[in-house]
Amino acid sequence: MSSPCRSADSPVLGSVDAPLVRVQGLLDRLGQVEDPRDPRGVRYGLATLLAIGVCALSASGHNSLTAIAEWVRRCEQRELSRLGCPFDPFTGRYRVPDERTLRDVYAKVDPADLTAVGYGYLTALARPGSASLTPDGVGEREQRRAHRAPAGDPTRRGAIAVDGKCLRGAKRRDGSQVFILSAVRHADAVTLAARQIPAKTNEISEFAPLLDQIADTDLTNTVVTADALHAQRAHAVYLVEQRHAHYLFTVKDNQPSLAAQLRALPCKQVPVLHRQSSRGHGRHEIREVQVVTVNDLLFPHARQAVRIRRRRRRPDTKTWATEIVYAITDLPTHEARPAEIATWAREHWTIENSVHWIRDVTFGEDASQIRTHNTPAVMAALRDIVRSTIRLAGWANTASARRAHTIPDAALTLHGIP
Repeated sequence: MSSPCRSADSPVLGSVDAPLVRVQGLLDRLGQVEDPRDPRGVRYGLATLLAIGVCALSASGHNSLTAIAEWVRRCEQRELSRLGCPFDPFTGRYRVPDERTLRDVYAKVDPADLTAVGYGYLTALARPGSASLTPDGVGEREQRRAHRAPAGDPTRRGAIAVDGKCLRGAKRRDGSQVFILSAVRHADAVTLAARQIPAKTNEISEFAPLLDQIADTDLTNTVVTADALHAQRAHAVYLVEQRHAHYLFTVKDNQPSLAAQLRALPCKQVPVLHRQSSRGHGRHEIREVQVVTVNDLLFPHARQAVRIRRRRRRPDTKTWATEIVYAITDLPTHEARPAEIATWAREHWTIENSVHWIRDVTFGEDASQIRTHNTPAVMAALRDIVRSTIRLAGWANTASARRAHTIPDAALTLHGIP
């Protein structure tokens, strides 16, 4: 099966009539990641080793370091040359890194630096005039899926979801599990920043450092959505006063005083300002949104309290399950319509459905027992690059795209490695 990207010195993307823009290839981008190794005795370039991981993970069935090493051993000499592997003049062949080399290097790479470089590459691919609308090799079935994918309701602001994920198979030497906190764009599920949470701490203390990693990205007027764990006063102050952004936080009983205030609001007297019904994933769901303007909540900059009532039932039953969720935002009524708030609240689950679930199910992340130093977070960053590139290339199904790139040449072409 052919690759969904065109072969070129670097990927040439764009529609037929639009001016074509050459995007710097992934191998060149990965050269910007800081190499933590002592330069003495280095045989393989860091960009080469990282590119091998990305291209191998793009092929179905290659989810572990062992599989990545097997993938590169099966590459032909021409493909090893494209990856930048060193040439051995004594054997007349290109050298192939083994699993131990990959393992040792990945353990030392800064995952935050790798994520930042990957974000720069993906941003260039997603830029207007650079993204391919119907790439070569994307089958008719995939194009129909992408066309049927529901588009988010139009909003006046971009939104970023912040959420943590436990790598269930990876454990540190002290037995503690590895957690990664990520910031993901609602619009295209591209990961902006990721941060491995140190032992003996939690997501709360890493919220601001995570967003500080994208300090060069202007968050002004951007809405940051987060679950109840991050409904913290310090987070609200940081977003509004330091980053000039906005927040939409879910509120639960981890903030008992605030939750009690929201439950005491006269919601029965407030009309439903937005209602949406949807069918999919084996259920029928109705969402109703009520919004109350507030000025005296015990939470910094809070301007609106939101009550979201979700009713769900399976097609084969008439019984409805009801869930009520409360949220708060600093945006006043004239700056955030109920429909917009409903969209941000619903699309916050992008990070679960389009990022965490795909990494768990399609890439087998939870089953991975990689645990050495930074390796779990580095592998997660590589998976994110693959996942986002496939999405931007026009594939609606990641597993199908990986099956289409089992041939090394197709994977290298997908990532713009000439």
